[in-house]
Amino acid sequence: MDTPALQRLSTDFVKARAARTGAAVCAVVNAAATVVLLLLLYLFVDLLEHRGEIPHYADLSAAQKRAFADEWAARSEEDRKEGVDRLHATGARASRLVAKDDEELKGHPTLSEWEQKWRAGVYLALRDRVSRVAADAWLAPPEADSADPYANPQYGVLPLVVRERNRWTGTVVGKFADLAGWTWKPSSFLPTNATYLTGLFVLAFGLALARGVLVNASAYLAAAVALGALTRLRRAIHQHTARRGTLAMQAGGVTEAAELLTRRADEVGAALHARYRSAVGAPVAAVLLLALVVSMNFWLAVAFLALAGLVWVVGGQIAAHFRRETRLGERQAAASNALLAESVGLFRLVKCYLMDRFNQARVERQLAESARAHWRTLRGATLAGPLLGSVALLTEVALLYLGGRAVLAGGCTVAGLLTLATALVALALALAAYFDHLAKTRVGAAAAEAIYEFLERKGEPAEAADAEYLPPLTTRIEFRNVSLTDTVTGRKLLDEVTFAVPAGARVAVVGPDAAERRALVALVPRLLDPTSGEVRVEDKNVRWVTHESLRAQVATVFLDDLTFTDTVANNISCGSQEFTLPQVIEAAKLAHAHQFIERLPYGYETLIGGPGVSLTTGQRYRLALARALLRDPSILVIEEPVGPIDDDTLALLDDTLARCSAGRTIIFLAQRLSTLRRADRVFLLRNGALAAVGAHDDLWRGNDQYRRLQMVADGTAHEHPALKVSE
Repeated sequence: MDTPALQRLSTDFVKARAARTGAAVCAVVNAAATVVLLLLLYLFVDLLEHRGEIPHYADLSAAQKRAFADEWAARSEEDRKEGVDRLHATGARASRLVAKDDEELKGHPTLSEWEQKWRAGVYLALRDRVSRVAADAWLAPPEADSADPYANPQYGVLPLVVRERNRWTGTVVGKFADLAGWTWKPSSFLPTNATYLTGLFVLAFGLALARGVLVNASAYLAAAVALGALTRLRRAIHQHTARRGTLAMQAGGVTEAAELLTRRADEVGAALHARYRSAVGAPVAAVLLLALVVSMNFWLAVAFLALAGLVWVVGGQIAAHFRRETRLGERQAAASNALLAESVGLFRLVKCYLMDRFNQARVERQLAESARAHWRTLRGATLAGPLLGSVALLTEVALLYLGGRAVLAGGCTVAGLLTLATALVALALALAAYFDHLAKTRVGAAAAEAIYEFLERKGEPAEAADAEYLPPLTTRIEFRNVSLTDTVTGRKLLDEVTFAVPAGARVAVVGPDAAERRALVALVPRLLDPTSGEVRVEDKNVRWVTHESLRAQVATVFLDDLTFTDTVANNISCGSQEFTLPQVIEAAKLAHAHQFIERLPYGYETLIGGPGVSLTTGQRYRLALARALLRDPSILVIEEPVGPIDDDTLALLDDTLARCSAGRTIIFLAQRLSTLRRADRVFLLRNGALAAVGAHDDLWRGNDQYRRLQMVADGTAHEHPALKVSE
């Protein structure tokens, strides 16, 4: 059942109406074709079982003879007279019957009389169910059907009409025989049964071919609908992520957006594909197959379905039990493995304190617990399948027994039993497809709700209709009582922050919380808007200047987006035609990137990232610097690199920043002590507030929080990268 979110998503993003209708129509026609193929299977097996022969009266069982006697008595006098007269009118045929009926028949006039009644009854049944032409063919069969004068002649589908004459199936097969004369007439070069068999083959082959086309068409159309909707959905998620700015990044929003764009969107796509492929076709197929199964033998079908349902329920409980056992065993095995790993690390302690016996006993207990946990895991993983297979095998044996009893009692034919079993398999597949659709719909509905919750969040600050142009910075950047709250988590990232940065200054922002520091600098290019207060550049509130003029003056280098999968040239120019290749090369030289770029396989046209060439962190950082410097901004926001970067690379970065700092205002998210020492001012953020401002030496001498932060960074820089000491 679709949830409102999934239904809304279908309305908003599924546009291919013709493809949706086509997929549903193909699925329904495919279901009908499956049923017709099963009916053809029934006709095929019946032909092989009875060889197209109508039995003699002496070949009938006692029950069949009693049934025929009642049927003959119920016929009108006119019908009985017509049947006998037509039988007597074919004298040659009658004499042939006597010859076939052997000495036993000749010695029993009563049997001979009922044999003639049976022949007349067969004629009347064929007349009523098929046509007079077919009935006459029964009384005067073609001699070419057999060279043996004592062999039973071939009648194709007519024997089935006779056997089923008192059921609805006899009427249906009779109409089919009336319309398709090839089912009981010989051709010019083939006897009747061969003609009938050939016709069944042609029909089945054509129908199977058409069904294959329909299956593929339905799958293709459903996939086209789902993929079209999926592409539009992903485009909407990507565009909204771009509109939302970087506030989401502070709370893991990039990870959330990536998950929505990939895994969650895939779940929605799978739900839509299953919906347009199985939501209509599977129920229609199930209904048609169930009707076919019940019509063939009601009580046998009920027994089959009851046993199948029992296996389903019992098997489901068994599978659920073993899944629980497997999960519990995995948790216990993980705990046991952790203890064993701890024991391996205790050897020094064991040797020093002579704990050998104690530790050996402890390890033996842990090994026993680990074995029990792994046995529970393996039991759940390995026994569930064979146990379910055993239950299914026992059920199949019971079904074969019931089917055999039905065949022996005359309530079902071998052809009917085989067709019934095949129809049940097809029914199980249809139900499995429908339940798979329901399961994927549940997952897709949850994904749709998460996606809409994301899409309905407030986007990036809009540009004012009368926004002004912002000239390059010549005076200062000013924060006035700026507060900022993360709209996702409700956390307050900045609290009444006030300070100013003069044009051309080098300042550093430090603090224990990377989210607070990034939020602060993201306000400058107006990737975020403050909850309260204002950010001013050139004494203009950034809310009232154009995005284009503001961001032309601010270039950022963030560690999360140093490079992307594309050529080196496009990574530096961002694909803009505004910059020529010589300009790109000049920026790369300024960032000390040109030398390693020239060594790449295709130079500036080398593909990097993903399937391309892998670069080191230092190389990627220099490309990001080249990208920022290419735009000749008046304000640089630089997050210093964290991780194993060699001293030579750090020296190159320092040289780049020294050469490009003239006339530019640089705001560092500092990681290195050398950067702090060269900064004009250092801003210490703590709990969202500006805890201290000053030169590095002054803060070191006069601020305990700043000094403790450096000590922590010096001791555990890998855990607290807010201030990595690396000169």
